[in-house]
Amino acid sequence: MKRNLLFPLALLLLLAILLALAVYLPIPVTPYMDFQVIYIADKGILNGIPLYDRAGQLAWVARESGRSAESLFILPFPYPPWYAVATLPIAFLPIDAAARMWFLLNIVMLLASAWLFTDGWESRRRLLSFIAVFAVLPVLGALIVGQYVFPALLGMALIVHGLRRERTDFLAIGMGLVTFKPHIGIFALAATLLGLLARRDAFGRKSFAWTAVAGVILFLTGFFADQAWPIAYLRSLFDFRNVSECEICVSLPLTIGKIFGLGFDQSAPTAAILLGLAIALFAAARSRLGGEASLAFFACVPLLVNPYLLNYDFSFMLVPLFFLAGNATSKMDWLWIAALIILPWAGLLTFQRAGNPVLIFCALAAACIVLTRIYKGNTIAS
Repeated sequence: MKRNLLFPLALLLLLAILLALAVYLPIPVTPYMDFQVIYIADKGILNGIPLYDRAGQLAWVARESGRSAESLFILPFPYPPWYAVATLPIAFLPIDAAARMWFLLNIVMLLASAWLFTDGWESRRRLLSFIAVFAVLPVLGALIVGQYVFPALLGMALIVHGLRRERTDFLAIGMGLVTFKPHIGIFALAATLLGLLARRDAFGRKSFAWTAVAGVILFLTGFFADQAWPIAYLRSLFDFRNVSECEICVSLPLTIGKIFGLGFDQSAPTAAILLGLAIALFAAARSRLGGEASLAFFACVPLLVNPYLLNYDFSFMLVPLFFLAGNATSKMDWLWIAALIILPWAGLLTFQRAGNPVLIFCALAAACIVLTRIYKGNTIAS
């Protein structure tokens, strides 16, 4: 009983420490970048405004700021409603303290992901990995702007850990968390679900059932944020597409489209072809779905087939990087890993805050290396 109480008590203590740091420590984090989207959405919920009621949010912000609604701009909320519900407590804080709290929580989630991915590694390599994650350029960028990638990254780490240890609770929580970033996490979610079904064993059946329960809980939780969320969320996604600029998008479908003079709206066929090719290559390797290798590969797939990607979305490169580091057996393996971390920094010098196409090359290289490992069978868990 005492051991069962230890984890929640430690978690509460950690949250209390983070809260104190967020309130009193002058961390130089601006709240007026990506973070403000979720903060405004959460503030709206606390004031009785449905999550996807953009006009209601705009009117509320106008009243609070004393400005006219015409002078303000608010992005439609592009995430599922349970993301807003999960982050609702930070909206009780002033926006500056809330941004610092979110920054600290993201660091904790990042380090927790590293801890889960490196379970079983020797101590020195594990410690170095906690430092190395901050050298991955998209990760650093996501931390600075207050992006929303880290819950989904933690979800992927929990899936890996759950598969290794056959922990259905970790696996179900991880499957729920990857939905927080749906256009990235859907691939890992689908691959893992299919893998669980294919196992035909007690662990697979139990994990699938727990995941289904988690899905139902998330679905019902969404109604707390917006009573019409299944319809309103789709409308918000279309609105987001209409108002969100994509000059700094960086993706393989867009890059290929530009060669043929195509725009963002014409990128869907290219994305579908790339997705079909990725699935065919994975199927040809005859690797089982739901293993660490398949998760590493399907973490790369959205980074290669999704048209709407920004630099920070490539934070999910950590998944194949941890997989490759865990399977490194030669100096050449470590040179590839180092190159995948260093090359985006070279791209930063050229492209600065614009879309960094070097990230596309790195994602493609990582996917190819993982596939090569699968073909050779040189993996911890294929």
